[in-house]
Amino acid sequence: MPATIVVGGQYGSEGKGKVVALLASRLDSPWLVRCGGPNSGHTVTIDGSDVVLRQVPCCAEPQKATFCISAGCAIDEEVLLGEINMLDIDRNRIIVDPRAVIVSEQDRVNERRELRGIASTCSGNGAALIRRMTRQADVTLAKDSSTLRARCRIETIAPLLHDALHRGADVIVEGSQGFALSLLHGADYPFVTSRDTTAAGFAMEVGLSPRHIDNIIMVIRTFPIRVGGTSGPFAGEISWEEIRRASAAPVVFPEYTSVTKRLRRVAHFDLGSVKLACQYNRPTGLAVMGLDRIDYDNTGVTTARDLTTRAQEFLRALELATEVPIEFVGTGFGTFEAITIQAPHTNLCHA
Repeated sequence: MPATIVVGGQYGSEGKGKVVALLASRLDSPWLVRCGGPNSGHTVTIDGSDVVLRQVPCCAEPQKATFCISAGCAIDEEVLLGEINMLDIDRNRIIVDPRAVIVSEQDRVNERRELRGIASTCSGNGAALIRRMTRQADVTLAKDSSTLRARCRIETIAPLLHDALHRGADVIVEGSQGFALSLLHGADYPFVTSRDTTAAGFAMEVGLSPRHIDNIIMVIRTFPIRVGGTSGPFAGEISWEEIRRASAAPVVFPEYTSVTKRLRRVAHFDLGSVKLACQYNRPTGLAVMGLDRIDYDNTGVTTARDLTTRAQEFLRALELATEVPIEFVGTGFGTFEAITIQAPHTNLCHA
């Protein structure tokens, strides 16, 4: 598994951090690379507790990985340093590309003023990217930050990854957001994010050639979610109570955004949009989160044969429709409430 990109296939919050952590758990010393910025949080279970990370890549065993913040990233210094300290990451194992842009307080102010009609985290991510693209004189890059230099290695990421791959090391790129939110390819502009969110876009942010990429894991949910409020059209939108009734869960389990704590919107599964995301990303494998949302009896299940009939039928139909093998299945919120599907994939759930 030399170079893998993990990408979202819907509206974000599909479980990309969970998949990165599961992939990393197989490896002795992975190189983990984060794209995006502080506007999206990914959750990972570390020592039994769920941790939300907005800058550092996800890893359930942070002492064994090398963490990279890519050139395409926007960085909130306070958030990044807080996560480094929380995870107790040694300075030699956290590398920040000198070209990553630093988010300023003015960036956050600008977003609060200019994005009133769009459900945004107002983290300053987009405003910082705009300043960099317009090459304004007041742009601060990571190489200019004495604060980061004191706690991180400031080195160009791409050559380090090229060398690591040449030596046979494992590299996992953690994308952010989801395909439907792509600035370039999302259908609901202006209700999109501030960058491209395809696998190709993330490879570009990191500085990897498409020929470096061996695997693309696209993460989707059985019931897609998107940010609450004025976040744009959402076909098949339903309520969390409807999901409770359909899954026979004992109580409603609503979800909230990890950064702004807004109640998320939720909708029925849309196979057409997933197939479109497959066309753009060409994944080598799928990770399907939320089998517990189909049937509550799937909660915490650890083997495919123990999934309910309804869940098994859903997975088989999805694999046939997309012609993409399913590699991971999520059965709960925790990182390790998941099933790794072993090859061959043709008889999924009958192994």
